[in-house]
Amino acid sequence: MLRLAFVFLTLLLALAGPARAERSEVERAARWADLRHAIFGDRQVTDAEDVVAIDVPARAEDAAIVPVAIRVAETQAPDIAGLYLVIDDNPSPLAAHFLFGPLADKREIATRVRIDDYTYLHAVAETTDGRLYSAARFVKAAGGCSAPAGKDQALALERLGKMKLTLADRTTPGAPVAAKLLVSHPNYAGLRMDQLSRNYIPADFLQTLEVSYNGSSVFRLESDISISEDPGFNFSFRPAGAGSPGVVTAEILDSNQRRYTQSWPVPAAPQM
Repeated sequence: MLRLAFVFLTLLLALAGPARAERSEVERAARWADLRHAIFGDRQVTDAEDVVAIDVPARAEDAAIVPVAIRVAETQAPDIAGLYLVIDDNPSPLAAHFLFGPLADKREIATRVRIDDYTYLHAVAETTDGRLYSAARFVKAAGGCSAPAGKDQALALERLGKMKLTLADRTTPGAPVAAKLLVSHPNYAGLRMDQLSRNYIPADFLQTLEVSYNGSSVFRLESDISISEDPGFNFSFRPAGAGSPGVVTAEILDSNQRRYTQSWPVPAAPQM
């Protein structure tokens, strides 16, 4: 699980050299080397864009809501146990760790993130036997971690923890079910200033998200302040016993130890 100790560690790494859009490629490579060691220790991380890839805009329209998709090659997907998303120059770079359950379709998962400065994003895929494969993309964006909230605090707290799940039509029997989960949570990074009080809004963010189908895991997310306000998650799963209806359940734990759980029915798959 992502721990507060790692947040403080990475904040120290960030303060060791201020983020600059004009940072050289040598400096950026050194930054990734430091982060790679902080997260994975001495384990080898192999550059392998034929295994894992990142889909992200080269220049973000809104640095506070940047869409990111991580894709795994279909031939490699069965061997993947989890995915890491690292935003190198964010105050807390380890944005997300997705751990796949037995029902996950591991080929793609997507969300929205904050980006604080021109930076590389790294996706790292971990196999069931512990091998690590990475891909990188450079993004031009700035100020996403300290940008003003999209809605006022009162409205954000009123809707806190509400969720909505949308399922794609199931037209092919046995095919994975595509889903989009929307979560209402301000995901305060602790870097935004209240425009009235001029005080910083304390950090308050989604810490874990667990998605299951009929009690069997689809995925678990361990996240941090880099996930956007009111985040969305696009994923697919392969329901066991697809000929019968089932239930998808999502459970959230945030950094203030509040828990939210919601469930949705999944209709039976169409007959052949």
